[in-house]
Amino acid sequence: MTGATNMLVIVLDALREDAVGASLEEPGRCVRAETCVATAPWTLPSCTSLLTGVDAGVHRHFWHSGDLAVPGLVEALPRGMRKVGLVNNTVLQPSSQLDAGFDKWRYFADHARPFERAASLIRRARRRTPLFLLLHSNISHDYYKPSGGVYFDEAFPDNAGGACTLGGRVIRWNRTTPEQRAAVVETYRASARKVVACAREVLELARARDDFVSVVLSDHGEGLDYDDARVHHGGRLHDDLLRVPLYFDLPSGTPARQSADLAARLASAPVATTDVLPTLFALAGVDPVPHVDGRRMDTAPGERTVVSEDRRYLYLKDRFRLNVRGRDTHMSPEDREQNQRLQEQLAGPPLVRSYRSSRAKLIMTCLHLRPTAGPPSEARRGLVEFGERLLGSPTLALYGDHLVAFEWYDLGADPGEHDNLLAGAGAGVRALAQSEWAPSVTVPVDGRAGGAEMDLTTFLEGAEAVSSP
Repeated sequence: MTGATNMLVIVLDALREDAVGASLEEPGRCVRAETCVATAPWTLPSCTSLLTGVDAGVHRHFWHSGDLAVPGLVEALPRGMRKVGLVNNTVLQPSSQLDAGFDKWRYFADHARPFERAASLIRRARRRTPLFLLLHSNISHDYYKPSGGVYFDEAFPDNAGGACTLGGRVIRWNRTTPEQRAAVVETYRASARKVVACAREVLELARARDDFVSVVLSDHGEGLDYDDARVHHGGRLHDDLLRVPLYFDLPSGTPARQSADLAARLASAPVATTDVLPTLFALAGVDPVPHVDGRRMDTAPGERTVVSEDRRYLYLKDRFRLNVRGRDTHMSPEDREQNQRLQEQLAGPPLVRSYRSSRAKLIMTCLHLRPTAGPPSEARRGLVEFGERLLGSPTLALYGDHLVAFEWYDLGADPGEHDNLLAGAGAGVRALAQSEWAPSVTVPVDGRAGGAEMDLTTFLEGAEAVSSP
């Protein structure tokens, strides 16, 4: 049984951790995570991880096709609790299968309606029927649409009309001037300011009742760096996409020790978005908390390595984003043709995976080409040519018809993740084999569901190092 109180989860889509400011914090009741890491760099797999507590590499819910094989955590909530989801992104419509366990799940195209409906539900919540409310907003995600110009004018009235809304150019930022790119960043910041203000209004209603345990977070960040080809989202795993804001807002009746333990944990080590609902359930009095990949933040021991993954998208260094089995949204005819041509070369979707600790991050990009009738040297050349198009300066390793590109960053010395420590092919592979990652990292050598993985040391022993591009 449970003594569960009301719960509010606010998901602000595509909101970078550095775009929030201090406007959500409330001394004495609001606890902020120093480092929260999303398990995927775009909405569908990341929200799946949030609502199931399962890592993206485990649930592999990167497409709407097929059944979601893991249950949603809301299904574990007690009978008598009302469970409502209000979402604002088309990929979260019922075809996402994330509505399982909810009494009501509504998609709104209009950005204002989810907030209005959430405010009404919070005001009318009754103690005898506790409420679990998921509120999702796409305001910051849609900065590239005309609404971004409205938010810009609201935020910067002295510069009204100065927004740059990219529209269909959002994936590559193509045909933009330096001045336009600077305006894009400011348009995003204005949209972020708007969504945070809307979230604050709803949060204040829950605070006034003092019987809600609330959490505010994002599912992923947003790329705003044209020069380094780090734009939009999906297809790469740098911290501008994975490091997201996370705030817990606690009612005054929360035991002081529990609040202190949570604050200490959130300040000391990375946490994952899979940890959010298990922690929220515990704070709200749900017992027992389901056992999933995510864990309670207030009681979890020690250091945490967070694993993130994408299998649908892959960004290349010319800002082209490969989209596997997608609808080719915002792609030109030339981009669609290139997208089809690259998919025809691959035996399965590309896989991008990262391992992040408090101090460092390892990123692997794994490619598997289709068999060809030509000689092995031709297949090898095809892999290397594909690898040379990858972002950054990864160290490349060949293993049969697989290519794995490695990046290793010291997050303390290089928080922007620009200096790959694995410089040089042979030296890089040797350094990786002797690194902190060797005991715990596995490398996919079969892209199929449930496919084989090899421990990093064994993979490197059998791999051929290739000079970095």
